[in-house]
Amino acid sequence: MRALASDVDPRTRRHTWAALEQVVDDGNRDNFFALLVDDLDTEQFRRLLTDTDPEVRIRARWMDTTGFQKDPFAMMALDLLADERFDYAWPDCMEVLRRPARFDTLVDALAEAPRAGPGERLMVTVGLPAGTRLPEFPPEQAPSTVACWRCDCELMAAHRCRHLPVFVALLGSSLDWVREFAVSALCECGPGVTGPLESMRRRSDFAARRQALVLLAEFGWNRIPAEDLRVLQRLIQMKQKTETPQPLNYEYLDGSWYALPTTDQAAVIDAFDLCDPIPVTMRMGFAPWQGRAPLPVYAEGWANMDGDFWAENSRLYERYPYPEVFITPVLDGWTLVFYRDHALGGIPGSPSVERQDETYQRVEELSIRFGSAHWYEQFGDDYEPGCRSQWCVARDGEVLMHCVSAGDVRIRRSGEIDQTASLDRLYQWLEANDNGRGPRPSRAEAERVEGYVKMLCEHSDMGLLRDDDAEPGSDMASPLQDQVFGARAAAQRLSVGLETLGPQTRVQGTGVMAVPAHLRHRLRRGALPI
Repeated sequence: MRALASDVDPRTRRHTWAALEQVVDDGNRDNFFALLVDDLDTEQFRRLLTDTDPEVRIRARWMDTTGFQKDPFAMMALDLLADERFDYAWPDCMEVLRRPARFDTLVDALAEAPRAGPGERLMVTVGLPAGTRLPEFPPEQAPSTVACWRCDCELMAAHRCRHLPVFVALLGSSLDWVREFAVSALCECGPGVTGPLESMRRRSDFAARRQALVLLAEFGWNRIPAEDLRVLQRLIQMKQKTETPQPLNYEYLDGSWYALPTTDQAAVIDAFDLCDPIPVTMRMGFAPWQGRAPLPVYAEGWANMDGDFWAENSRLYERYPYPEVFITPVLDGWTLVFYRDHALGGIPGSPSVERQDETYQRVEELSIRFGSAHWYEQFGDDYEPGCRSQWCVARDGEVLMHCVSAGDVRIRRSGEIDQTASLDRLYQWLEANDNGRGPRPSRAEAERVEGYVKMLCEHSDMGLLRDDDAEPGSDMASPLQDQVFGARAAAQRLSVGLETLGPQTRVQGTGVMAVPAHLRHRLRRGALPI
């Protein structure tokens, strides 16, 4: 069947495909046609792609050209795109080439193609207008060095890199995957691309200018041009005045936060020894805890290159605890402080007991200053539902409760629950300390929770475990356990529920991002939604 579908005789090809259209079931059509064309040889593929019947040519688009062994097919499509005899097949050639795995091939072709003819068609292929001209970067605009892995010489002056103009131009592509690959490629090139990016901010179309600004922010907030920075600051101030809190998705929440019953933001900044606060919207502040992390810039590879510039930047961009700390506006009377890893102190790699003691000391000190202090932490897993979380509550200098919810529920420290108590006692404690501001569960949900707690209490091996020294299991808490005893449940009852933020939330003041004094030397970077 494969031989008939790609036969030398065009009539045989067309009759075969017409017959297949009649007999192949609609539910299996896509898979069958993909299987049929995927093992074609180069000549068979060419016959399909150059057939004068568009109904046959379109079959060539099923070819999976993602593997290394399929490079000849991509090269063939490029050759046809440059051949005036096959102008009728150019749209189909473009579709064959318009695959993420072909990005490097397209970049090389764009760097070598003449501006007219094939060059214009390649521009359309990658989502740019046909008349797009690749930018030029004279030495005075691009005096720095870039690391281009696609050039024969990996390390070169920016104005000599033949791929750099292509990467920068592709920032204006209408295709999402092309822009994403271009951004990644420019990140690989290193901070030497910031000069060309700044020049693009002054002369290109809106989409490319916007993407260039995003990339400058990824290399460092200090690299954003002053005029752009002023515009961003005004935009943030305008949005702060009208912003409505949006609920957070706990499935994406990884990190830790404190909750303090205070409206004194300056006192919070002082209590955590933070500096350089920058006004931000809540959307900006919460973004890093909803999966928006700074892009990787491959600093490990730069460390092996010659020169002080690369050694310095490899240290500057190396992996490190995210330095930004987000201090929210006052939300229903509480100020929340979000941070990641060891940004707020602690010794990385220290035993868990020591880290636990550091946490106790911090919440006790905060509770003396603010009356009470809560600490929450949650880490999810991409491969299974549920999460691991813990929470700690202190009042007037004393820890009242520290609970860990993972494969089981453990009380690490508490002056209010006896160590022999069962899980219903912990549930009663949560109900007794409920602030009453959260949404009331439906009757069905309340009965579901009641049945769950009763089941746990009836099975002693699933009851409350109090063990101050043992490590919690690495297993994840079930979604129901997480909703009853995890950090999300405790925050909802005891302070501010992140998944129920909305128009009903009372907001006072504005949020800021600051850095701990001991991380002041770290580079502040990353593009955040405003």
